[in-house]
Amino acid sequence: MNIKFKSWRGRTESGFLAAIILVLLLFAGIEAQEVVQIEPAKNRLIITPGNIQTGTINIYNQSKEPKNVKVYLEDWSYLPVCDGTKEFKSAGSGDLSAAPWISFVPAEFTIAAFGKKTLNYVVKIPPEAKGGHYAVLFFENYLGEQKPTSEGVSVNLAVRVASLFYIEPKGTINRQARIAGLKITKDQGKFYISINFTNTGNVDITAKANFFIIDEKGMAYARGEFNEVYTFPRDSATLSSSWRETIPKGEYDLILTVDISKALKEAGLGEVPPAITKEAQIEIGDNGEVIRVGELR
Repeated sequence: MNIKFKSWRGRTESGFLAAIILVLLLFAGIEAQEVVQIEPAKNRLIITPGNIQTGTINIYNQSKEPKNVKVYLEDWSYLPVCDGTKEFKSAGSGDLSAAPWISFVPAEFTIAAFGKKTLNYVVKIPPEAKGGHYAVLFFENYLGEQKPTSEGVSVNLAVRVASLFYIEPKGTINRQARIAGLKITKDQGKFYISINFTNTGNVDITAKANFFIIDEKGMAYARGEFNEVYTFPRDSATLSSSWRETIPKGEYDLILTVDISKALKEAGLGEVPPAITKEAQIEIGDNGEVIRVGELR
């Protein structure tokens, strides 16, 4: 979307809010068939440094009107919340940008009603490349210009869809993480568990984790799944979970398993690293409270 705001000199704050609401309403009125669709939405490539790999992306027009599409590259990264939300920046601006490695044709085209178009791309990896690099191809469909409102707002309405690139120079990838900072608290009969996850490698990691609390005989008294986190190198995130089960007084082992190979498994590529397993001893008191949390080991 390209929003052009005319002069706001003398405008009220309520007028600005009205303009924002207008934009939201315009988006709400866009039906799914008005947006072009692309396949694949993710391109995870493992390429030997110094080599070239080619590929295609298919673009589909599901509407009864022809669509004019503009294609361009940008960089992307995960926001600090590490929940998969992405931030987009100009191509080549980031340290981990793959945009300079990617060329494609065509950059602009028209798709006939209910038609299909194929974009061809080439990825050329520099011989000295190391670690994961990332870029995104945006496919932008211009939907038309809205008339200015009484608040002086002119809106060029466009919708863009993305095809993400995750590029790994073969033989240079270090996929590892640090797990630390175990905390367990209780609130209104519910236990909350959290750990710190830090991507200490040189490639993106999507982490999925679970926990078990077992006694010395291996009987499980509580278990749970953590939230997934999405990280780039050097990113840190919090893995959180909870349980409600009442655990009898005594000492137990907390077993954490963190899978750092989810992205590779989804793509069906590369050597899958083993899951990270950590243990800590916890002690439960007379009233079911956690009275001691040991160090992860």
